[in-house]
Amino acid sequence: MKAWIFGVCATVVTCAVTVTAESAKAPVPIWDLAKDAFAATTGRIERVDGRVTMDGSSAFAIPSSAIPDASCFTVAMEIRFHAVEERSTLQLLDQRVSDTGFAVSATKWGAVGSPLATTVNGISYGQNSFRASSNQVWQFVFAVRDGVVAPYQNKAAGPQYLLRVTPNLAPIWVGRTQARKDMQAISGYEILSLKVYGPDYKYYLPGESADTLKNGYVGGQGWLVRLPGKTDKTLPRILYYGDSISMGYGGRFDALMKDKATCYHWCHFVGGVDGFPTAAFEAAAGVAPFDVIVFNNGLHSLSWSPEKVTDAQIEAVLRNMIKAFRKGAPKAKLVWAATTPQTAKGRPVTGMGELNPVVIRINTLAEKVMKEEGVESVDLYALLKDRLDLAAGDQYHWTGDAYQLIAEALQKKCRALLPQK
Repeated sequence: MKAWIFGVCATVVTCAVTVTAESAKAPVPIWDLAKDAFAATTGRIERVDGRVTMDGSSAFAIPSSAIPDASCFTVAMEIRFHAVEERSTLQLLDQRVSDTGFAVSATKWGAVGSPLATTVNGISYGQNSFRASSNQVWQFVFAVRDGVVAPYQNKAAGPQYLLRVTPNLAPIWVGRTQARKDMQAISGYEILSLKVYGPDYKYYLPGESADTLKNGYVGGQGWLVRLPGKTDKTLPRILYYGDSISMGYGGRFDALMKDKATCYHWCHFVGGVDGFPTAAFEAAAGVAPFDVIVFNNGLHSLSWSPEKVTDAQIEAVLRNMIKAFRKGAPKAKLVWAATTPQTAKGRPVTGMGELNPVVIRINTLAEKVMKEEGVESVDLYALLKDRLDLAAGDQYHWTGDAYQLIAEALQKKCRALLPQK
């Protein structure tokens, strides 16, 4: 069966029953903390009257048989934390084996909040804020419905991801199975309830369904694309690929392209010059029938100095990107966005950074490759090299005014390349 979820066509296996968080009919769990046996434990675990008291160095395991279908299952938890300490960590769920399975963890929480990270098949899929406080009951639901992975906190939805959890035979650990040197473990907490439901149950909030979800991501092995919101209009499609610079200009670019194109975003980076991830690039480019793909490998490439990486290796990465994008999106026109300057640190910014020659080198090689491959370019380096007053002062990023200039330059290029109706 095929279905369109978040505007993306995906083959799905349909779960049998849809039940909302407020449903009158209680579903029957496959595994229940109140009565079912652990698969294993580490550290000090105390279970009394169906509740478990533990600290940040302890963990227990739910048997893998509690999840017979990795495309449809739900884990519902209620936790009371004794104290939410600064920079403490918590591993909520962990069934990772190499690049399969899933995990959810909260790290570095404290006065300024904490990221709640979801990992599926070895890839971290964004982060939403951890919302818990001392001595309050915190509700958490990890729902997987027809491949859509979604975390919920206190009956509020987090990001939605159209993914497939690759099944494995490992147990599902709750708690920390090994210590982290850079962070302290949370001192203590009590799990009041934990239930695992199978494929006969799908968790939605009241009024929420697969048809009402308005934002999300689609991802696979090594890639994650943010999808646009639902729209009744049929518009050209643009994918823009980059690092944190693309995060800076992305919202502005989306706004400029409103009613002209639907925009998809892939924030990523090719970290090495060996073993190019061709399959990931082809899959990401195939998310939708793109008309334009804007791409750039970003300032993370600053390690590509001449003594470490040859010109030929850099050119090979660029050509591999072009080849993979063209195979995944054969109708798309490609646009290379030249890397922005690396600047000196501090405010006001008075000059370029010591690694800026690496940027110039990569841009020069990229210009050569793009001309040979027939790829359009937008020179973001030239756009900002004389606007150091707009640099953020951290050597890499820029202020909102600079991101607006980038968005406008990309808008101008993309509008010229989009199909005319």
